[in-house]
Amino acid sequence: MDAIWKDLSDWQKDINKKDEALLRNKPVHNKTLPAIRQTTELVLDNLKPVGLDSLKKSAPVKSTGNNKITAEAEKAKGNEYFGKKDFKNAIVYYGKAIDLDPTVPVYFVNRAMAYLKLNKFLEAEKDCTRGIQLAPRNVKAFWRRGIALRELGRFNEAKRDFEMGLAIEPNNKSILDELKNLPKTNQQTGKEKRRLSINVIDASYSEPKLVDQVPSVLNTKPVNKSVKTAPIQKSKIAEIPSKIIHTPSAPTQPTQPAPAPASPAPPVLMQVPTKITSPLKCPRTNFEFERDWKTYKSRGDDILYQYLQCIPPSSYATLFKTSLESDQFEKMVDLMVAQNMPPKDAFDVLEGLSLVKRIDMLVMFLSKHHQQAISGLFETIKASNSVPTDKLTKVAKVYGVRI
Repeated sequence: MDAIWKDLSDWQKDINKKDEALLRNKPVHNKTLPAIRQTTELVLDNLKPVGLDSLKKSAPVKSTGNNKITAEAEKAKGNEYFGKKDFKNAIVYYGKAIDLDPTVPVYFVNRAMAYLKLNKFLEAEKDCTRGIQLAPRNVKAFWRRGIALRELGRFNEAKRDFEMGLAIEPNNKSILDELKNLPKTNQQTGKEKRRLSINVIDASYSEPKLVDQVPSVLNTKPVNKSVKTAPIQKSKIAEIPSKIIHTPSAPTQPTQPAPAPASPAPPVLMQVPTKITSPLKCPRTNFEFERDWKTYKSRGDDILYQYLQCIPPSSYATLFKTSLESDQFEKMVDLMVAQNMPPKDAFDVLEGLSLVKRIDMLVMFLSKHHQQAISGLFETIKASNSVPTDKLTKVAKVYGVRI
């Protein structure tokens, strides 16, 4: 028992010593800490949101007096860089001016010129279009957009822009020179391109019929009229050329006296039908439409009209969005007139096209011939009494036609 009490007493002494050592040390919160540095405010203006903040719908920027002054200063910087032929920085500062005050058309037109210098013609066209929307009589915007369209190969649209610029300023020498040097068609000028014959293989074509004279091409040996020639199956058509070229039949000894050899028959030419017998497929995307449109356009107006009929007009707005070209739009009008499309079907097509976002620009640059054609279509539809007057008037207003 004495040994146990002695161990307890020693343990108690150790604990007391540790407690005294802890009391002699100051707690952490009583220690002296370095002074706190002063906070610095960072003012970040005109910065675009990042992360999740970029998904929030921000309120439209109001053009205040301070913004206009700052925007003019940014435009001046852009002009300085443009004068130094530093077009990339010029685009940056013109863009800052647009962000501060997007209601000034000069900023867009100036940036379009910088884009032209860098051969970015699609961006230049968009900026000029925005400038024309803000200032419909801006000659520079029509001039520069015409240059961009010319470089993009859209010569008809470029010609219209140059003509619009001359209508506003008839003596503009720069536009007159551009219009004079503009190719008359969308094809390249100069020597005529060499045309290559193309054999089209398409499942849509019907299988050509066999002619009784085909066996005489395959075999040039004397033919015994008493022996009937077996008909050639359609599945063997593909083998005919190889037999003619590579494996000519060898003459054999006739079992009976043969008559005089008949003269070889001329080769048989197979004609391709002009109409497609299998049903056409409706395009699901604009890419499919562009591909099919070019293919069927080369085969004639009849097939192209069949393709137009297989596309429901209610899908035009989704199918074309902003990608409908002026030549495609004009060709649709020509097909409706040339093929005598029924009035109700013609109205459905015009109504579907009126929902395409770019239709106002396409109508603006229509030629007089196509304007008269559209007016004639609406007159035919009105005379047929197949469409209510109020509905017809609403659609005709989009095309600038009065009912």
